[in-house]
Amino acid sequence: MTTQINIRLDEHLIEEIDALTRMLHVPRSEWLRMKLAEAVKESILKYREVLALEYTLGHISYEELHAALGKDAEEVKIIHEMTKKGKKEIDKLLIK
Repeated sequence: MTTQINIRLDEHLIEEIDALTRMLHVPRSEWLRMKLAEAVKESILKYREVLALEYTLGHISYEELHAALGKDAEEVKIIHEMTKKGKKEIDKLLIK
């Protein structure tokens, strides 16, 4: 299922998009859908990275992480615990 939306863009931006789509032989709407999907995926990945870092730094709880990431929060927790354990082992070796 798809939903139509309407947006207003600067005329110069439309001209640039049209130039690109002509060179690529791709319809404007298809190119815009592709670029929007890429931007959304990139934003989600960055958001997830920030959440993982915030959890690692102790700025958010596991419950908050889980509320945002769902089942993927467990992977972040495991990686965090393994990293802490590895750091402790390295610290032991350096102290000797």
